Amino acid sequence: MAEGELELRCVIEIMGKPKEAVTDSLKKITNSIEENGKKLEVSDVEYADPQEVKDGFFSSYSKFKIKGDVMDLFGFVMDYAPSSIELLSQKEVKLSAADLQGLLNDLSGRMTDMDQKIKIFSGQTILLSQQLEELKKKTINS
Repeated sequence: MAEGELELRCVIEIMGKPKEAVTDSLKKITNSIEENGKKLEVSDVEYADPQEVKDGFFSSYSKFKIKGDVMDLFGFVMDYAPSSIELLSQKEVKLSAADLQGLLNDLSGRMTDMDQKIKIFSGQTILLSQQLEELKKKTINS
């Protein structure tokens, strides 16, 4: 392993339907990790058979090892939100203040973006609920 590289074992989970779409989507997601412009190496990929969860929805996961530098691995975690991360290669990781600042700014920016999206979706949900109630009233009165 190159100097400054870390190796992680990660799990990515998805749920959806139909069963075949879950398997196909999980493979596309896992395959896209190395293709996303970051210098990451994925190996030892395993796919779980999809299991029915409820109402025709299926859940599955992929488990794999991934190597890269701290910055690229942090980007991977932010982009793909793995449900489990295990550090395999190092007992201790040292970061410069500049690298830590960059990671924290990336994290803050993404959290701000997610917060904005949540507020938009929340507002849209309230608006749609109000419109649905108005339609119900019009239907009842018709």
